[in-house]
Amino acid sequence: MDDNYKILVADDSESYLRIIQQIFEIVGYKYELVFARDGREACDQTLKHKPDLIILDVIMPDMNGIETAKFIKNNDEIKHIPIIMLSATESLKAAYEIGANDFISKPFNQYELLIKVRSALHLVSKIKEIKQQKKELENKHEEVKKQHDQILNQQNEIIGDLKYSKRIQNSILPTTEVLDQFIPDRFILNLPRNMVSGDFYWVGKHHDSKAIAVADCTGHGISGSLMTMAGMAFLNDIMGRDNSYTPGEVLFELRKMVMHLLKQKGEQGEASDGMDITIVMISEDGKKLSFAGANNPIYIIQKGELKVIKGDRMPIGIHLNFKRPFTNSVIDVKKGDLVYLFTDGFADQFGGPNNKKFRYKQFQELLLSIYTKPLIEQQKILAETFSKWKDGRPQIDDVLIFGYKIQ
Repeated sequence: MDDNYKILVADDSESYLRIIQQIFEIVGYKYELVFARDGREACDQTLKHKPDLIILDVIMPDMNGIETAKFIKNNDEIKHIPIIMLSATESLKAAYEIGANDFISKPFNQYELLIKVRSALHLVSKIKEIKQQKKELENKHEEVKKQHDQILNQQNEIIGDLKYSKRIQNSILPTTEVLDQFIPDRFILNLPRNMVSGDFYWVGKHHDSKAIAVADCTGHGISGSLMTMAGMAFLNDIMGRDNSYTPGEVLFELRKMVMHLLKQKGEQGEASDGMDITIVMISEDGKKLSFAGANNPIYIIQKGELKVIKGDRMPIGIHLNFKRPFTNSVIDVKKGDLVYLFTDGFADQFGGPNNKKFRYKQFQELLLSIYTKPLIEQQKILAETFSKWKDGRPQIDDVLIFGYKIQ
């Protein structure tokens, strides 16, 4: 047991004070003893020294032990200190009623006294331990609260930045007026995984053709959104040039610009960031559709048949065949044909009863089951199907589907 306890002994008998002192000296305990000769002195010494234990005689002049104990137990500052009363057995009831922790009848045996003291101080030790634990918990709680407040402030700052980034990203997407001018009969299902997206779409005119692009940039969230803004800026540049590009040539130019931006030279260990993208151009008379794709295909539904028009298996960015041109495909189309451009987020989403990917085959079957419906209803069905398939699971990627009808 810890020997750094302070014990107040209050007794009007000098002989008992000496006996108690001798008992502690004989057994070798080094408790610090503080003495009081009457009740009032005991009250003063208790307030001054805040002892760990009080041994209090009942019979004392001026202010007896019962009155002294009442004073101590009614004082919030010292009422927690355990008290051992010393007196005849007839004082036992009064001692317990005022809150004494133990009682020793006079004359007492030295070992009885030591056992009582050790028991009382063991209780004090446990109380101190609990108080220390409580203090540590309070300190930890305060530290956790500070950390929580810090994290909350950081989160609020990040969310504020993300909201601002989202406004910027949305502001550079094609406006409703531009979409209505070039592609009036359409739907766009755009479901970012985070607040901002790594997928984007571009609509405009290139010489005599209407052009649509749908792209999936490396990453999602902030990292992906930065590439989307670069991609849209590059497409604006390429499509605004005097050169009359095919979709394949647009992708070749776009690849050069992305590689220059990312300082990609084909060296080992450099970043392989970039994007997968599909571009279609529709002739002025609406009878020819030109297409090129970097890793992504498009779907065309004609007379109830879904055709998969594949792109090249290489991205916009550094690749083994980064000097190879992109394939340009030209397809005959008619009024009422449906064309779908999309990223891989819908087909790759995990869900369903077995938590598996939706996959492209099921995506194709879904499109075939809804293609006769109005485009706005197709968008609604696709969104509901995705949500039901996901069924509360985390969305793993950005989702973008652009569907339109040939006019």
